[in-house]
Amino acid sequence: MLRRGDYVLCNFPFRESHGPGPSPHIVLCAATGRVGGTKFAIVFYTTSQIDFQGARRPRQYLLVDKTRAAELGQKAAFHVDASRIARLPITTDYFPELGQRVVAKTRDPDFVIKVEDRMRELIAAGFELTKVDDVRATK
Repeated sequence: MLRRGDYVLCNFPFRESHGPGPSPHIVLCAATGRVGGTKFAIVFYTTSQIDFQGARRPRQYLLVDKTRAAELGQKAAFHVDASRIARLPITTDYFPELGQRVVAKTRDPDFVIKVEDRMRELIAAGFELTKVDDVRATK
């Protein structure tokens, strides 16, 4: 089952629509819970687009370098986006590897703390987060 700090494959929803996205990519799990009969995970979006304009990385991005990415089974470095977060039902529609024995690619609970700290800094600075909530309580 998913736990805080797990990197897992997820069909993260597009910004424009609710429901699972069309293809899985890695996300960072910040928390899990239950509302009614629905189990959910709160996850941070990641992007493999690590190039940026200007002298400094945009503050919402935290870099997972190539060495750490390789440890996670990824081919390239990527960013965790502290400004893009989703609460998603824990189903195979969103987490396609749930039916397999091993779900998490690896764990890094300490990195979740860094991402959450950055998210709080963004909120305090007035940065608008992109939030998706695809959880509907069932009995």
